[in-house]
Amino acid sequence: MRHEAYFRISAEHDTAILFIHGIIGTPDHFTDFVKMVPEHISVVNILLDGHGKGVEDFAASSMKKWKKQVSDCVDRLCETHRRIIIAAHSMGTLFAIQQAIAYPDKITYLFLISTPLELFIKPEMISNALKVYSGRIKPDDAKGMAAKNAYGIGADKRFWKYLGWLPRYSELFTEIKLTRKLVTELRTSCDIYLSKKDELVSANTEKILKSCGIENVHVLQNSGHIYYDDADYAFMLDEFGEKVLDRQIQSLDTTP
Repeated sequence: MRHEAYFRISAEHDTAILFIHGIIGTPDHFTDFVKMVPEHISVVNILLDGHGKGVEDFAASSMKKWKKQVSDCVDRLCETHRRIIIAAHSMGTLFAIQQAIAYPDKITYLFLISTPLELFIKPEMISNALKVYSGRIKPDDAKGMAAKNAYGIGADKRFWKYLGWLPRYSELFTEIKLTRKLVTELRTSCDIYLSKKDELVSANTEKILKSCGIENVHVLQNSGHIYYDDADYAFMLDEFGEKVLDRQIQSLDTTP
């Protein structure tokens, strides 16, 4: 599978949608969402540094590079668009929240999936990671296949190479703590979609969000961190169509 960034900048509209994937993730996570966006709306589906390549490329990257890449992208979009909407998954939602706080007048809405404000790693997360590493995934293993498709790094049988990932995950934990403090400053309109069976994000995240005054938190009953039940996935796509393409875009179009 090819993991590539996607850019479609429209000179006919002043609104852009930025998609940001999660750690070891891929822009492919948002393929179905991007397909829904009308041609006259600008789209950037970013590929974070070190992703879409090999294990050593990921290890050589850093949280600092990812944050700068996102902030640079937002800066460029701010120069050419009046309004920006961000849709993000997992680690990408941390960047989305930070950017919305930094640009409250430019970033008008956030569509966030699996926001990791507190972690609780379940055995199934490790099990699926090992399946991806070994390549032993049965075609009828829906969760294993979802993990494989969501994996944006080329597999490497030299297991010791993955030790270079430890600093990246240490940085992620630090970023989660930082964003958990910052989220109280978020004033941008948003909808957040958590999964009841998430193997990584703690169920306590919903309480944290609501304690910060964020009420539009939706819980997908039969989905995980990267696996989505068909009904839950259809619900998210419908929500994206309604909340972003209908409500947000239409309201922006009528705003002078």
